[in-house]
Amino acid sequence: MFWRISRLQKGPEDVPASTALFLLLLMVMLFLDLVSTRLGLPDVRIFEILLIVIVANASILVLTALLLQLFGYVQRILQTLSALLGTSILITLLAMPVLLNLRAHMDDPGGWGILLLVLEVWHLAITAHILRRALSISILLALLLATGYKLLGYQIVGLFVMPVS
Repeated sequence: MFWRISRLQKGPEDVPASTALFLLLLMVMLFLDLVSTRLGLPDVRIFEILLIVIVANASILVLTALLLQLFGYVQRILQTLSALLGTSILITLLAMPVLLNLRAHMDDPGGWGILLLVLEVWHLAITAHILRRALSISILLALLLATGYKLLGYQIVGLFVMPVS
């Protein structure tokens, strides 16, 4: 199901409105985010990585729930959050080998950097697709929101990671 959503063939309405599924996906996502963030930021302390993962995930989930409430689609919250988590899990699983190879080839990332960028753009498109269907908005507005989500994530990382002098 999440693979089909990731290929833009299905939407959040196709995900069961299940609290158990949501909680399972949330736990898996938090674990994978911890691992992938550690791979992407090897010099950052584990406590800071834990804060990044918790704050970033909570921000996206709360923001999405607030948007759904604002647009009058409270009944879509579980399905939408589960769709976002499930597709993020897929993208994260695909990104982990790329992150490992990037770490091994930091001097010359070459195609690994491009592949990571492709995964980021794909994730942006998936998020926009989910938001468009969940909020019943135009694809342009959904892309703007999805871009805002990405920028929020980068800002959160910036709050906890000190720049290298």
